[in-house]
Amino acid sequence: MMGNAHLAFGTGSFLIATSLAGHTPGIIELAAVALGSLIPDADHPRSKIGRWLPGISHFFYYIAGGHRGVTHSALLVIPMLIFAGWLMQEHNSQLGWFSSGALQDSIYGVGYLAVLAFSFGFLSHLLGDLMTTEGLRLFWPLSLRFQPSPLRSESALLNLFAWSILLTGITLQFHNFTSSFA
Repeated sequence: MMGNAHLAFGTGSFLIATSLAGHTPGIIELAAVALGSLIPDADHPRSKIGRWLPGISHFFYYIAGGHRGVTHSALLVIPMLIFAGWLMQEHNSQLGWFSSGALQDSIYGVGYLAVLAFSFGFLSHLLGDLMTTEGLRLFWPLSLRFQPSPLRSESALLNLFAWSILLTGITLQFHNFTSSFA
């Protein structure tokens, strides 16, 4: 997937998931999921985020495994998931899952939700890349590549799918928002 499709797919998937959980995300969560959906491509100097972070993108591209290397591998994802899981466990033991509107109003709650949103966006990026012929080397530095899809990164069908996910997410959130007034 290309940058705009990653943004649409990540944000739309997040809006769908949070809508199904009965949660309306705040602006910080939306920014975090958007950043998370782009950050794995910091390993490519010509990516949307790689142009914003030229030193980092050149390091990953030329020294640390190239595009779809370490930033797209279990080496990075597993520790991130462990941290997000620990954070969820810690939060649930203290406040309960989305227990009240106070969660979004506290500094702790905003940080907690931002980390989960960022992790969600990051994972959506990897899922999006798995939908392409280029696939992923999940066990980088091993060369084993998962390529389950016949679609190229710039495929119109893949873009249509990503944008339809975003539209679905916006529609579900809007429905939840308007239903709260009924």
